[in-house]
Amino acid sequence: MLNYHTLFICDVVTGSVYAGAMTLLALQHPQLRSHRWFTAAVLFGLLRNALLGTIGTLPLVLSILLSSLCNITSFFCIHMGFRWAIVRRPLQSRFWPTVLAVEMLTYLTLFLSGFSHIFVFNITPIFVLCVLSIQVLRRNQDPDRRTVVRAGITVLVAHLILISIRTPMVLFRYDVNTTDHFRPAQEDPFWLATLGAMMCVSACFFVVYLWFFEREMNRALRLQVRTDARTGVLNVRAMEDEAEREVLRAARKRTTLSVLAIDIDLFKQINDTYGHAAGDIALKKVAERMQSLIRGGDVLARTGGEEFTILLPETSLTAAQEIAERLRSSIAALDIATEAAAVHLTISIGITMHLGEGDAWPLMNRRADVALYRAKRAGRNCVAVCMEKNWAPTPLPGVVELRTEEVRR
Repeated sequence: MLNYHTLFICDVVTGSVYAGAMTLLALQHPQLRSHRWFTAAVLFGLLRNALLGTIGTLPLVLSILLSSLCNITSFFCIHMGFRWAIVRRPLQSRFWPTVLAVEMLTYLTLFLSGFSHIFVFNITPIFVLCVLSIQVLRRNQDPDRRTVVRAGITVLVAHLILISIRTPMVLFRYDVNTTDHFRPAQEDPFWLATLGAMMCVSACFFVVYLWFFEREMNRALRLQVRTDARTGVLNVRAMEDEAEREVLRAARKRTTLSVLAIDIDLFKQINDTYGHAAGDIALKKVAERMQSLIRGGDVLARTGGEEFTILLPETSLTAAQEIAERLRSSIAALDIATEAAAVHLTISIGITMHLGEGDAWPLMNRRADVALYRAKRAGRNCVAVCMEKNWAPTPLPGVVELRTEEVRR
């Protein structure tokens, strides 16, 4: 027959299994911040369940008050886990953590003062955190996570429904902040049924955590395949995919698309003079600086030893020239500290654009290389343009060079 003791034992045992599995995965993959938050949520939930089992044995400050605080903390960790999985950045404001801290302090004060029926101060932050988590999940833009996001929202809604059912029971039938009133609740069939439903929801939360872990691992593997290990930007394969997609979009929507081909000047001398370790640092710093100077929708990739390519969707030739000159001057002023010495670099940049229907990515790529060759022949540390469909491998009279003094800001 179903009873509170049996449910408590099952809850603690299953919670221990969940916590053990989550902790092992978190230790093996510490880079997954969302999973670390989910692991913390499971651990706080396990502690909360264990403390609830001590009602009547330990003081109420431990068995009820501390377990309630653990429950609130657990749902805060759930919210942060979803946030890192979807938004991938920490909280930008301290407003909600401050509100949560004030609410927990209020609950603590009222509990210690002997105020009855303060369950509402325990359940309100959990309700709010569930709603905030649902809002975060609805911001998902990754189609690969669409199904697991829906599962997460469903579990959160199920939990909200259950706490909405249990809250009136706690407030009007039982005062669970006292041992004497809590014992009758342990024998109430409806109380036990909703408690069993809460255990099922906890199991669903665990499945969602593992599902997000699997999605995050797949994403990490995809990034590893598409990312250049030395600089952290996209590699050649990823650039080819992005370029084909952007060319098709530019042709379909008749929008502008510019391409920058970039080469670090005399890079071999750095490797020969200071060593390959210094060269690797220089490559990474150059990539980081260029990434910081382009827009979020632009695409930066390392396409050769010291060569980079940037796709600039919806960017005219004039705007591309301004961006290229900004990149050139910024890299020229960059002071790169290495173990051997401070390194200073310059870059040469070639520019081309999508020339309309029939202009494919291979042709654009070749024109960008021709423009880069022109910049090299012009003395390096400059920008050149190639817009001729019938490009040639030698410099043409119509070469366009944009130096610092010639660019209109």
